[in-house]
Amino acid sequence: MRITLQKLMLVLALAIGQTPIVWAAASAAAPGSITIQTSGITYYAQAGDTLISIAQRLTTKTGNWVALGTINRINKDSNIPIGTGIIIPTELLADEPTDATVIARNGNITATTADGRTITIDIGSKVAEGMRISTGANSFLTLALADESRISVPSNSNVLLAKLRKSLYTGSPRTEVKLLRGRVVSRVSPLDSNKGRFEVRTPASVAGVRGTHFRVGLNGDKVATEVLDGHVAVGSLQAPEARMLDSVKGNIIAGNSVGRAIDLLPAPQLASMPYRMNGNAQFAITPVKGARAYHVQLAQDAETLHMLAETKGNAPEVVLENIQEGSYFAQISAIDELGLEGMPRTLAVTIKNRLPPLKEGAIQGAPSVSNNYSKELDLRWAGSATQKYNIQVARDLEFTWLLFNSSVIGNEVKLPRPSFGTYFTRVQSVNADGSSNPFSSAQTLIVTDQWIINDGHPVRSKEASRDSGRPSDRQ
Repeated sequence: MRITLQKLMLVLALAIGQTPIVWAAASAAAPGSITIQTSGITYYAQAGDTLISIAQRLTTKTGNWVALGTINRINKDSNIPIGTGIIIPTELLADEPTDATVIARNGNITATTADGRTITIDIGSKVAEGMRISTGANSFLTLALADESRISVPSNSNVLLAKLRKSLYTGSPRTEVKLLRGRVVSRVSPLDSNKGRFEVRTPASVAGVRGTHFRVGLNGDKVATEVLDGHVAVGSLQAPEARMLDSVKGNIIAGNSVGRAIDLLPAPQLASMPYRMNGNAQFAITPVKGARAYHVQLAQDAETLHMLAETKGNAPEVVLENIQEGSYFAQISAIDELGLEGMPRTLAVTIKNRLPPLKEGAIQGAPSVSNNYSKELDLRWAGSATQKYNIQVARDLEFTWLLFNSSVIGNEVKLPRPSFGTYFTRVQSVNADGSSNPFSSAQTLIVTDQWIINDGHPVRSKEASRDSGRPSDRQ
């Protein structure tokens, strides 16, 4: 039975795990030259070449000559005929250093080089293998690799860029990130076609991917891995078996125990648009079944690369401190009982100021007449002699027909006496930043020829009277 060359190539390719083999005649290329394929290279032997010399020159270690012999069906290390094509898969190729670029940063970032120097990094800075990066509170950093993969270091985290390399000739990325504290979020470009590698290691675990979006977090002696897209192989450094996590799955590794795959909680919704009160952004999240905490992050961009702030809260009401009014992108997620963070939801939000609710016992008192017989309208109210107030007098309870609308320092004012009739007055305090607190209840004033009368009791608006089912106090 005759076997064609094409059939032989197919059988050999299957025998070595789908690695394609290209047999080249001596005249196909010049001795010592190299042709590059997606899966690796073909080197054309020159005079004096052996498997050991080729492995030493072109692969990661001399011992690879055995693998080269198996792949190329050469059973001993002897001189190879000049011009023979020797296939070297990407996985065996030697590598060279590469770098990453800072594409987003915020807050307090400490960068230490491999030789122990502390340097300043900003957007556009290049970072190299061996660099350690630490982030402070509400501090964030995002790196871009040559293949457009992203490494994001959230606040209160510490990572070591243990390996930033690429293979010779094919340029396949070889990246290893060591997480020493906190969390790291990776968006890895597909690596199947270029045979690249991307790993996140901790003191207790390793997560290897071919192209995915995933998080790794350290919490004491436990490691949480959460896969948002793609697949991640996770394992303990003390146990040889790895577990494959699919999209929307996570697990916990503790010591040599590799936890089972668990469904991540769904992405939460905002119950209402966030608002700003007392300088802080207030978020109300629709509760998620099974959640024990919630994570809120605020960013400048929809991809959430340019992070500004983040916090976690045990209740669906979460507060981000020191946030200015403006338009942002909020990313929210729920955290389950095991500490696994669920799927994120990113929303465009506009945060505006809202006045704080009145506190019990701190309601601004209504003005009252201090001298019924005065030829002026003398009004006084409970408050401070150094506080700024806005005082209004109107002909109608809704204060649409204003007679006086003044700002004063102190808790009293003298105004021109109005003509005979019924009026209404109210007051509000003004804060140091210029914002105003709610008005007091309205007070009725009756001006006669001789007196200015008020009974000391605030009146109710038509709306309040209608809501309570009682007639309006206004006559």
